[in-house]
Amino acid sequence: MISNLILTTIHVHSQSYIADYSVAKEEVLRSIPAEFIDKARTDLVVAYQHSLHGTHVSRGVFGLQDYKAGDEVTFAVSTTQMSGKLEFRDYALSSYAPSGVDASDLSRDETAFIQSTRNYLDAPENASVNVVMWAWCNIAGHNIAANYLPGMDALVSEYGPGGTKIGTGGGQRENPVTFVFMTGHANVRANTSSTDPKHLADLINNHCLANGYYCLDYYSIDTHDMDDNYWEDAGDNGNSTAYGGNYHKDWQTSHTLGVDFFENKRSPGGEVAYGAQTTQHITSNRKGYAFWWILARIAGWNDNQSNSDESSALNRIVIYPNPGNGEVHIEYMISMIDRLQVYNMDGRKIFETQIRNVSSSMKIELSDIKPGIYGLKLLNGSEVVHFSKFILTH
Repeated sequence: MISNLILTTIHVHSQSYIADYSVAKEEVLRSIPAEFIDKARTDLVVAYQHSLHGTHVSRGVFGLQDYKAGDEVTFAVSTTQMSGKLEFRDYALSSYAPSGVDASDLSRDETAFIQSTRNYLDAPENASVNVVMWAWCNIAGHNIAANYLPGMDALVSEYGPGGTKIGTGGGQRENPVTFVFMTGHANVRANTSSTDPKHLADLINNHCLANGYYCLDYYSIDTHDMDDNYWEDAGDNGNSTAYGGNYHKDWQTSHTLGVDFFENKRSPGGEVAYGAQTTQHITSNRKGYAFWWILARIAGWNDNQSNSDESSALNRIVIYPNPGNGEVHIEYMISMIDRLQVYNMDGRKIFETQIRNVSSSMKIELSDIKPGIYGLKLLNGSEVVHFSKFILTH
């Protein structure tokens, strides 16, 4: 029986944490206020570890600064510390792995990233790093729930804001770190089983939404074309039997270099190169856009901050206990919603119900749920239009 409920509400659009296909667009990136791009570029120091498929992000980031007039300043990047440029330390963490351990990416030894990251962040030469991201090679078949998610959670609890390793004492570092999660790339005609990229991406994204973590959603970007159509059989190169070819190559062929897309680079100002395993620039362009979107969010940009007071009022949700009968009462005033879901902090959905009324209220039975922190989502189709965290105590 529920005796007390304490609510902390966070009003967010679904994309406030997940950098998926909907934000992996040039128009989205260029709509971000310049002050937040500038702050990200000058204040953030990124450590990134990956192997082949992870080059989609780095080569996109390295090529973007050479795209259009002004981008050489706005999106300036360097692999070392340079004034006015984003410090992006590529292939940064593998050399800090314990002896005999392969930490080239998340797909090798599934837990190698944990101690390798600790060793890296504990080293004095890396004291300025405040963003860490690891990439998958092929996520298929990996035990996300047992290894990746708890491993990332452990690192957040140690090195994130307020973490046990943050401070000025011995063995501590002053700069807290934001950890960016990542889903895996799509595999041609092999995305939909319980051990394949789609299901594993859902686990990671749900965990990030429940906990307020940022995630670069490779899977979503790979499986959506430039018109936002979803191709579930696609691979990371944009090739899909259902589509009848390669939607990213077709789009690139019908558009103009330097106007609609840019050439990816192996290094800042370096050789032109597609992201590994691709034959077009679009995949890496989009992942570069998505990464900068995350950096702007880390730098303090709220992608809903332009909402008016009237709009905020129309997205009101109130949750309170119904003492004595194990029910939680929810009042909502949000248009275009059709489902309500409750998640635990492992990202596992524990409750779902359909919503058929707008500007209304409902009760949900939670008497069997253990005390703890939970996430509440209101959805319209696959879009999360509201997310709240709440704590149940008996």
